[in-house]
Amino acid sequence: MIRQRRRLLAAGGLGLVSGGLPGVSLAQAYPSRPIRVIVPFGPGGVTDVLARLLSAEIAKDFGQPVVVENMPGGTGLIGTGAVAKAVPDGHTILFTSNAHTINPALRKQMPFDSVKDFTPLVLLAAAPNMLVVRSDSAIRSVAEYIAAAKAKPGEINYATSGVGTSLHIAGEQFSQITGAKFNHVPYAASNQSVQAVLGGHVVSSWSAVNAALPFVKAGRMRPLAVASEKRTEFAPDVPTFAEVGIKGMKSETWLAALGPAGLPAPVAAKLAAELQMLIARADVKQKILGLGAEPVGVELEAFRAQIRDEIEMYTKIARAGDIKAE
Repeated sequence: MIRQRRRLLAAGGLGLVSGGLPGVSLAQAYPSRPIRVIVPFGPGGVTDVLARLLSAEIAKDFGQPVVVENMPGGTGLIGTGAVAKAVPDGHTILFTSNAHTINPALRKQMPFDSVKDFTPLVLLAAAPNMLVVRSDSAIRSVAEYIAAAKAKPGEINYATSGVGTSLHIAGEQFSQITGAKFNHVPYAASNQSVQAVLGGHVVSSWSAVNAALPFVKAGRMRPLAVASEKRTEFAPDVPTFAEVGIKGMKSETWLAALGPAGLPAPVAAKLAAELQMLIARADVKQKILGLGAEPVGVELEAFRAQIRDEIEMYTKIARAGDIKAE
């Protein structure tokens, strides 16, 4: 990623040496006025808290005010659409979640193109999703969970925070990979789906690690596996699905920064470098971990490729499971 960043900086200037390195000058001059950070969700959520945390540090480093504006509505579509239409000069940035890749998978009509209308900057942090049951459940492993569902197709249920969420898609993806049929029970929020397991109203729940972890630590819930490529720092004793034989099962909630399409390469590189530096800083990293997410750092073109891949993956899962936005 460091080499990629250097290549981008070079591309902004070396091809125009005779013109006095205008690409480098552009990066040096940026920002020239306050930066507007749009969060397409309401205040107080993880995306909003992370945006405010990093914006305060960017303001210190760049010497310009950074103003966070919440613009909720349409599962993130309203605020995201505003950034898509913004002038691509680096003074309007989007802080969002992977609703950015889920929305186009669930909707026939979108007010923007999630790939073409944006310049991905950095995938900042992620929290893997976890499959949990109550601690006194007879189901003690992923294998037993699958066996129970195959013995009684559609009778083993799972709770999530709602239709079309990453958690709902995780449950459907798991069903498609394993061939076992489960019954989805949507709730309005993650805490409600977790309480449904604790109260014995449902057998299981797909939950973000940070929502389930307090109950796991208290011995009230049993984690079966996490849907990440490697074990999570929050629950290092919990295996990944790959470790228990379920290949291709990846599901997480991520947080990221993007700009409008056409953002000049030197400005994008400067922003990406700043964000990478911040999430690697010890004090900031600890605050991100406190939000229940782990710093990641995928940036620029690698992040763009991930966005494309995720949209394709989510679209296939949603179509096969007939999942549509509510």
